[in-house]
Parts: sequence; structure tokens; C-alpha cells
Amino acid sequence: MIHIRLILLLCFLLHNFHVIICNNKNTDRDILLSFKFQLTDPNNVLSNWTADSNHCNWYGVNCSTVGERVQSLTLSGLGLSGKLPSNLSNLTYLHSLDLSKNNFHGQIPTQFGQFTLLNVIQLAFNNLSGSLPPQLGQLHNLQSLDFSVNNLTGEIPSTFGNLFSLKNLYLASNKFVGEIPIELANLRNLLRLQLLENNFTGKFPTSIFFNLSSLVFLSLAKNNLSGELPQDFGYAFPNLTTLALATNRFEGVIPNSISNSSHLQVIDLANNRFHGPIPLFNNLKNLTHLILSNNYLTSTTSLNLQFFDSLRNSTQLQILKVNDNILAGELPNSVAYLSGNLQQFCVSNNHLNGSIPKEMNKFQNLTSLSFELNNFTGELPIELGTLKKLEQLWIHQNRLSGEIPDIFGNFTNLYSLAMRNNQFSGRIPASIGKCKRLSYLDLEMNKLVGVIPMEIFQLSGLTTLYLTGNSLNGSLPPELKMEQLETMIVSDNKLSGNIPKIEVNGLKTLKMARNKFSGSIPNSLGDLASLETLDLSSNNLTGPIPESLEKLKYMVSLNLSFNTLEGEVPMKGVFMNLNQVDLQGNKKICGLNNQATHKLGVTLCVAGKKKKRNSLLHIILPIIGATVLFVSMLSLLWMLYSFKTKKKEDKRSLSSTPLKGLPQNISYGDIKLATNNFSATNLVGKGGFGSVYKGVFNISTYESQTTTFAVKVFDLQQSKASQSFGAECESLKNVRHRNLVKVITSCSSTDYKGNDFKALVMHFIPNGNLEMSLYPEDLESGSLLTLLQRLNIVIDVASAMDYLHHDCDPPIVHCDLKPANVLLDEDMVAHVADFGLARFLSQNASEKHSSTLELKGSIGYIAPEYGLGGKASTSGDVYSFGILLLEMFIAKKPTDEMFKEGLNMNNFVSEMGEKQLLNIVDQRLINHYEYSTQNFSSDSHSGGSGDISYSDGSNTYWTHKSEECIAAAMKIGLSCVAHHPKDRWTMREALSKLQGIKQFILGL
Repeated sequence: MIHIRLILLLCFLLHNFHVIICNNKNTDRDILLSFKFQLTDPNNVLSNWTADSNHCNWYGVNCSTVGERVQSLTLSGLGLSGKLPSNLSNLTYLHSLDLSKNNFHGQIPTQFGQFTLLNVIQLAFNNLSGSLPPQLGQLHNLQSLDFSVNNLTGEIPSTFGNLFSLKNLYLASNKFVGEIPIELANLRNLLRLQLLENNFTGKFPTSIFFNLSSLVFLSLAKNNLSGELPQDFGYAFPNLTTLALATNRFEGVIPNSISNSSHLQVIDLANNRFHGPIPLFNNLKNLTHLILSNNYLTSTTSLNLQFFDSLRNSTQLQILKVNDNILAGELPNSVAYLSGNLQQFCVSNNHLNGSIPKEMNKFQNLTSLSFELNNFTGELPIELGTLKKLEQLWIHQNRLSGEIPDIFGNFTNLYSLAMRNNQFSGRIPASIGKCKRLSYLDLEMNKLVGVIPMEIFQLSGLTTLYLTGNSLNGSLPPELKMEQLETMIVSDNKLSGNIPKIEVNGLKTLKMARNKFSGSIPNSLGDLASLETLDLSSNNLTGPIPESLEKLKYMVSLNLSFNTLEGEVPMKGVFMNLNQVDLQGNKKICGLNNQATHKLGVTLCVAGKKKKRNSLLHIILPIIGATVLFVSMLSLLWMLYSFKTKKKEDKRSLSSTPLKGLPQNISYGDIKLATNNFSATNLVGKGGFGSVYKGVFNISTYESQTTTFAVKVFDLQQSKASQSFGAECESLKNVRHRNLVKVITSCSSTDYKGNDFKALVMHFIPNGNLEMSLYPEDLESGSLLTLLQRLNIVIDVASAMDYLHHDCDPPIVHCDLKPANVLLDEDMVAHVADFGLARFLSQNASEKHSSTLELKGSIGYIAPEYGLGGKASTSGDVYSFGILLLEMFIAKKPTDEMFKEGLNMNNFVSEMGEKQLLNIVDQRLINHYEYSTQNFSSDSHSGGSGDISYSDGSNTYWTHKSEECIAAAMKIGLSCVAHHPKDRWTMREALSKLQGIKQFILGL
């Protein structure tokens, strides 16, 4: 009987337990549904969270096997926004909560302290504000807490000292204040403490951290902490791998015991007030980063020997920066014993002397070598020429002498070369012209002689050229077409000849003062729309001041003093607004009104000369008018004759100077032969109106010489294909720009069956289009675009569009700008292609071709006003460019599934806060170091690693420079995709801002 009662009781309990479990299961589902309804879900990722489905099958939800209770909720990086609901804490079986990389805002609910089983809470990269709830200290099972990159304020609650199970505490990049609470000393299991970039104050909390011997990762960088490191520091942290204390106010001597933390990989003590000698690092075999920049460390020749010798066993060392200290003496030969993995070596801004060690050729992985601002003497070692990976060589402001060795032939990756303020003599090596990626060249204030090698003026990517203060002679090339050049200073030399015709749209600074230039000032200088500073003073220039300079609206400084200029000074435009203008020393110039002459410091023109000129004009003008009329009539007759005879021709050429050896009149047969009968193996792409083939043409009748071109064959079965051919011909026949695909010739003929045939022959671009590079089929191919490559490409595209909009007359609107129409050459230089929908902007608003009613464009890139029948405009191109720019950094097409139901790329991005922009970018730029940082290195003047944010758990680190670069670029994209055309930037404004970002990230 007793057994029967027990069995009945057990059955009763099991039945009620089942009811309780089921009810709790339904409670979990209701909590999640309530959570969903309070969210904004722009990507609709929670679409399967419905009341009639099993919540354990929902996206991001993981349940227990028994009872179907929610154990983990993982919704990272989905663009979700809203406030965190307090009833989430009723998920009583929850072990892991990951809502990182979203747009959650507001305060952290105090009820989150009721998660009794919670092990992991991830809320990093959101917009959370307010202070940390003290109730979180009740989470006794919590092992990992990450609130990094939010807007949290206040102090760390002392109750956090009760988180006895905590292993990882990440609070970086917030606005926390106050001292680090002493109660954290209770966290005996803590492995990683990340408090980077806050405003913590107080002295180094020695009493806390001596109890945390288990720490492997410690980052307190970018705070306002002070005090000294204890001398037995290294004994307190035997397991430490990362020590990042940069950018605080720490002082005293760096403890010698630091070498006892033998597992250290990263030591970053930059931007503090440490003094005394550098300690020895004998035991640090795993060290990869040693950054001691911008302190008050001292040395002598013997101490240098000991320091570098102590690093002999650090065979993994990649970055060594001891710049901006008070180091003295010579560098020892033991520098040669540093790790062969060394990538960045910076000793700049010290008091070092002696010669640069010749043994530097060992470091074949070196990308940045910074020896500037010291007292090095002797010649530049020729052995440096073996460093093929070198990207930055800065040796300026030393006392180096002798001729510059001819070592630059191997520097194919070099983008920055600074050798100014030394005593180099002899000629500039022509091999500098082989540094095809060179962006910054500074050789000023030396003793260089001879002519400037023409190869330098062929460096298409050069933005900055400093040659002032030498004894260079000879003339400059008659024309300068360096599209990227922004600054050119060649003052204080012995240069002669005429000032060249400069066709550089982005040039901002041009200084050629104190030379022997002669002749007149070219009118073409007035076409340099971006010019801000022009200094041609103290030369032998003659003739008038060109009136074309009046239209340089960005000019702030003009110096034409001490020449032999004559005639009237222009009195309009910029001449009336300049605050800095110097025309003194030109005795034959004058002005036409008293106010202007007083301001410009010139004499008043004689009135009689003006009258004489006017009377002469009355005689000359009728003669000119009759001549113009006669010439116009002849021109009209010639046009009529040409129109009649043109129909009889079956071939035509766009280029007046076709490639040598290539017939000017290409026939259908030539193209058929070159493309192997339009073979599919030669097909490289298809567009809206035709196909593009690779064609191999014979360029010599007597020799088997061939060259490869791209041939665009138009599909004339399409109604608009012939019109597209005409548009491309008209658009491209006169334009010339390095970032536009160059058309060699065209063919308008018939095939062998008598059908019309139209084709364009263009330069062959080998690397395909930008779309292929953004979305490669083989993600493991290693060809993914780096951050700097993306920035360079978008600058190339902006340069081309700026040229079409602002430097063509009439302006040209592309109307179909997208990644598929951007081609990449072997140097990854971008070229805009496919002008089949291009339009000229006519002054006559009624002209039919100015309307976009018939334009197709490409879905996702078309400006909104085009959909309402708006006319073709440069602002429409700007919109397409903005979408392209955003796409390059997000790596999502505007037609992606995530952009639907009223959401598009621009409003998706615009909803992001500044810190959340990094959440939506192509994660390959963040998660993979080689993709994010390849091809650029940090500025040696930054104090090194004070700008570096370290992340534990991977071998990467992400610099603030790159973060700011990405955010700034995406903001430019947003400024280009404003809904109303009048609110968008011009291409010139966008280009200027992008070039500024590139200068910033390169540290120029």
C-alpha cells in the first residue's frame, strides 16, 4: 500500500513538473516575441520569430534539450536598434547573451543583475549610455563581460569585485571616469582586462594588480593614469602576453624586472613620461611589438649596445619603435642581430649619431625605416637597395652626405621618400622614377646639382614634390600632366627656361620662386581650379599678368614679385579678395582704379594709354568681326561637304594619333582576325549594349609584332545600341585622363554578310572590373582588396568624374557609374569605362538628349530624381558615385536582399552612429590584419603605438587611423547620396576630401 501511494505521488509530481516546464517554455517564447516587437529590424533577420513556430528554431536562439528553455541568444552585427528590455532577465536559463555590433541605445537595465546562470554577456559596439548598474555584481557565474565601444559613463561599480568567476572584463572606448576600484583585486580568475580609451585617473593601482597574477592581457592605454610602475612588476605577472599602457601620464623608470614576464608578446609604453635607461629584454623570446616612443628615455653608445644585444633572442620581433626620446650615441653593429621578421624600425627624433648601419640589408621584410631627426653622418648605405618591401624611407634632418646612391630600382612598393635637410650632393638618381607607387618625395635643402630627371615627372601617383633649396639647373618639361600632384615646390634652385604648361587639376600649391625662369606666365595656370598658393617671385618673367588668374577662387596667396612683368594688373575676382598678394619689384605693371592699386601696391595706369587702346579697338574690332564671319562661312561649307562624304565611308577613327603600327581605319576583318572570329575564349565581359573581347592585333607588316586591345562589339539588334555607340564616340573622342579608359579607334562598317557592324578598340585592362575584385569567386585567393587599395580606387574614380564634370566643355555626365564599369589595370589603378549612356550638358535646357526619361542606368545606382523624369545632371553622377563608395567599404551590392522593403544602402548607412559605422563595413578589413593594413604603415611621428588598440584572442590589431579613415570615407559617401540634388557635394569637393583622408592615413 505504501509503495502504491509513493508511485501515485511521484506521478502527480511528474505531471506538475511537466506543466511547469511547458509553462516556462511558453514564457521564454513570449519574452522573445516581446523583445522582437520593441526592436527595429532593418534587415528583417528575425522574420521567422513568429507565434506559431517553435522558438528553439528561431534565428540566433539556442535551447536546452530538456524543456526547450532558451540558453543562448546570439544576434551580433545585424543592425538591430532599440532599447534593451528589462524582461529579458526573465530568461532564467540563459547562459550567453550576445547583442554586440548593433544600434541598441539607452541604459543597461538594472534587472540584468537577475541573470542567475549567465556566463557571457556581449554588448560591445552599440550606443548604450548611462552608468553600469551595480546589480551586475550579482552575476556570480559570469565569466566574460564586454561593454566596449559604447557611450557609458560614470565609475566602475565596486560591486564588480564580487564577480568571482570573471575571466574577461572589456570596457574599452567608453567615457568612464574616476579611479579603478580596489575591489577588482578580488577577481583572482581574471585573465584579460581591457580598459583602453576612457578617462580613468589616479595612480597605477599596484595594490590591485599584485593579486591578479593570472592576467595574460592588460590594456590601460589612452587614459589619464599616473604614478610609477613597481620595480618588481615583472614578477607579479608571470603569464602576461600583452602590456599596453600607452598614452597616460606614467613616469619613473621602466622596471628591469619586466623581462621576467617571459611570455610577453606586446609591450606598448608610448606617450608617457618614463625616463632613465631602456631596460634589457633578454628573456622575451615571443616579443613581436616593442614600442617605447615619446618618453624621456636616455642612452649612450654602450647602453645602445646592451639594449640591442638583449633583443637577440626576440626572433619574432616585428615592430621596434624607440622614437621621440633622448637617446644618444651610435647604433651598434648588433642591430644586425635583430629579428629577420622586423617590419617597422623607428629611431627618429633622438640624438643618435654615427653612421647608419650597413647591416640593415638583413631585414628583407622591412616596410618602414625611420631614422629622421637625428645626427647621423656619412653616406647612405647602398645595402638598403636590397629592401624590396620598403614602403617608407625617412632619413630627413640628419647630416648625411655624399651622393645619393642609385638604390631605388627595387623599391617598387615605396610610397614615401623623405631625405630633406641633409648634405647630399651630386645628381638625383633617375632610378627614383622606378618607384611607381611613390606618392611623397622630399629632397629639399641639400646640395644636389644637375637637371631634375624626367622620370620623376612621369610618376603618375606623386602627390607631393619638394626639391627646394638645392642647386638644380636646366629646364622643366614643357608640359606637366601628373594627375595626382597637389604640391610642387622647386624654389631656390637654378632652374631656367619657360614655366611649363601644367595640366594638373588637383594642384593646390605651386612654388617656383628664386630661380631663373623666363618668358611669360602661362594662361593655363588659370585652369588650375584647385590652386591655393602660387609663388613665382624673383625670376626673369616678362609679359602681362594673365587675366585667367582671376577665376582661381580658392587662391589665398599670390607672389609674383621681383620679375619684369608689365601691363595692367587684373582687377576682378580673386585679385580683389586675396589677403596675401605681392607684386612689388615689377616696375612696369599698373592698375586701373585707385582703391585696387593701393591694395595691390602698384601705380595707377596713365589715362591716355587707356584712351589710345580704346580708339585702337574701334579700328581693330570691325576687321576682326569680318574675318570671323569669313572663316565661319568657310567652316560651314566644309562641314556640309564632310557630312555628304561621311556617309560613303565605312570606317572612322576616334584618335587622330592612333598607336604606331595600328591602322587608323580598322576594318571588320581586322577585328574578326584579332578576336579569333569572336571566340568565346576571348570574351572578357558583356554589357547592356554589346560584348567586350580581347583582341590581338598585328602592328607590324614585316615583323611578327602584336599588341593586345579590348574590343567592344555593339549588338545592333538592340534598339538603343547604335545610339549608345554614337554616345561613346562623342564622349570619348576628345577626353584624355589617366582614369578613363582610352579609346584607340573605332569601326563603323559592315560584316561579311552586309550587316551593320560597330565596334570600339580600347586599351586592354588586365585585372577585370571592380565588381570582380569586390566579390571574388574564390574567397581564399588572397586577392581581396586592402583598405588603401579601396581608397586609391575610389580616388581614381573621383578624379575621372571630377574631370568629366569640371574640366570638359561642355561637361559630360556618365549616367551609368557602377563597379562593373570601373576597370583595374596591372597596378590596380582604376579606369572608368562604358560611356554608352553618357550625355553632354547643354546650355539649352530644352534639348532632348539632356533628359533622362530614356535612360536605364543600373538599378541601385540611379539617382532618385531620375525616376521622376529629371534631367541628366552631374549631381546624378555624384549620387551613383556615393553608392559605389559605400559599396566598396560595405561589400554589399545596393540590390542585396538586405536592402528591401523601403530600405536602401544610403538610409541604412545614414542610420548608423559614428561608432557603428565600423559594424557594417566589410569585416575582412577588420577581422584580417593582412587585408586591413597591407600597403600602408603607421606614421612614425605618431609616437607609435599610442594609436594602437589591441584585441586579445587573435594576432591582429586595429589602428585608430584606419577606423577614422573608414568612417570619414563613408561620411563622404553619405554626403554624395543626399536625397535632394542640391544637398549633394560636387565631385571636386568629394575628391578633395578623399585625398585628404589618404594624406592622413599615410601620415603626410
